Amino acid sequence: MNLLLISAILLSFGSSAAIFLRKKNKTTADTVLAIWLIFLGLDYLRSYFIFEKDILFLLGFGYTLPALNAPFLFVYVYFLTSPKAKFNPKKLLHLIPFVLYNLYLASFLYFKSPAERYDFFHETSLADRPLLFKIFEGLMIIIMPVYVVGIVRYLRKHLQDLRNRFSCRDKIDLSWVNYLLISVVVLWTVIIVTKIVTGYYNDMKYNDTLLTMYYFELIIIVIIGYFGFHQEVILGKFYDPNIKDKQVKKYSSSGLSEDGADLARTKLINFMDQEKPYLISDLTLDKLSEMVHIPAHHISQVINDKLDKNFYEFVNHYRVKEVKRLIEENHGEKYTLLSIAHDSGFNSKSTFNSIFKKYTHLTPKEYMNQVNLRN
Repeated sequence: MNLLLISAILLSFGSSAAIFLRKKNKTTADTVLAIWLIFLGLDYLRSYFIFEKDILFLLGFGYTLPALNAPFLFVYVYFLTSPKAKFNPKKLLHLIPFVLYNLYLASFLYFKSPAERYDFFHETSLADRPLLFKIFEGLMIIIMPVYVVGIVRYLRKHLQDLRNRFSCRDKIDLSWVNYLLISVVVLWTVIIVTKIVTGYYNDMKYNDTLLTMYYFELIIIVIIGYFGFHQEVILGKFYDPNIKDKQVKKYSSSGLSEDGADLARTKLINFMDQEKPYLISDLTLDKLSEMVHIPAHHISQVINDKLDKNFYEFVNHYRVKEVKRLIEENHGEKYTLLSIAHDSGFNSKSTFNSIFKKYTHLTPKEYMNQVNLRN
C-alpha cells in the first residue's frame, strides 16, 4: 500500500506539473485538469500520512475530497467540448455541495481533538451519527450518477458538432473520455457496493478490499494524465459557435431561400466532383466554405436539408467513391489499401475501414477481392 500511495501521489502531482509547465497552447480545459490532478494528489497524500504514518491529526481533514471528482470531471469535459468558452464564476457553483459539507463538518468535528475525531469515524455506528451527516453521505453517493448524465449529454452534443463541421474526427472525438467515463462509473459502483457489503458505512474503517480500489484509481490517474496531456485543441480555429445544428427550424433565419438552396446545392456538388476537396484529409466545413465561396451555415443547411446528411457523412461518402474508383482502375497494380485510403483523403486506417464498410457493407479487402475476381 505504501508504494501504491506514493505512486499515486507522484503521478497526480507529476501529471499536473507537466500540463502546467510543458504543455504548449494550454486551454481552460488543461487548467481545470491540472488543478483536478492536484486535488487528487492531495487526497492520496492525506491517505498516505494517515494510513502509513499514523498521523491522526489529519483524520477527517480531506475526507470530503473525493466529492470533487465528479464536478471536476464534468467541468473538464465541458471545456473540452466548448473550446471557445471562457471560465465563468458560475462554474464555482459546482463546489457548493463540497463547501457545505466541509462547513458542516467544521461546525462540530474539525476542531475536536484527533482522539475525538477518531471515535466519531471508527467507534460510532451509522445509527449514532447525526442525521445531516447521513444526508451528506447520501449526497456523495448520488453525485456521480447525476454528473455522469450531464457529461454524456455534452459528449453527444460534441460528437454531433464534429459530424457537422469536420470530415475527420481522429484525435478530437474524445473517445478516450468515453472510456474514462465508463472506468469511473464502474469504479464508483464497485466502491459503493463494496462499502455497503463490508459494512464501511457503519464502522467507517477501511479494509483490504476497499484499499485495493486504489489500484484501479491509479490506473484512472494514468489515463487522465496521459490523454489529457496529449489532447489536441478541439475544433481549433475552425470552430464557429454561430453555426446551429439542431432541427430544421435552425435555418429559419438563415436568409437562404428554397431556390437559393437549390443553387447552392448544385454549386457545391459540382465543386466536389470537379475540384475534389475531399482529398484534403483535414477538410472542415469552414475550409470548404472558403474554397467554394458559400457561407458555412448555408453549406450546413444544404447538406442537412437537401442531402439528408451531416458534413462528416457528406465528405466521406465522396472519399469512399474515390477509393472504389482507385481500386477499380489499379486492380492489377501493387497498391496497398492503406496508400489508396490516404490518396482518397483518409488519414486513419481504423476510420477508413469503418466508413468503407458502412457505405459498401464490405471491408476494403473484401471489395478489392471482388474487383480482382471480376477482372
